[in-house]
Amino acid sequence: MSQTLELPDEVFEALAKAARDGGVTPAEWLAINLPTSDACSQERPLPELLNDLIGSVDSTETQNSHQTAFSIALAEKFRKQGLRIP
Repeated sequence: MSQTLELPDEVFEALAKAARDGGVTPAEWLAINLPTSDACSQERPLPELLNDLIGSVDSTETQNSHQTAFSIALAEKFRKQGLRIP
């Protein structure tokens, strides 16, 4: 089923830009970013949400790890907060 939604021009332009920046359509952007009734994961405690991820990352591997733009940005953010990564 399809529905029509009227938005002010400035709201639609902001939505369209966010969607373009994410490489999706405005409808896809809304579907990704709006909570739905089956998105009850927001109500679950963080440890429960992370349960399946335990052991998926080896945090002890620091010497030969491949640096990415994300890891560099994260390290810089930690440095600005006064945290040191060994």
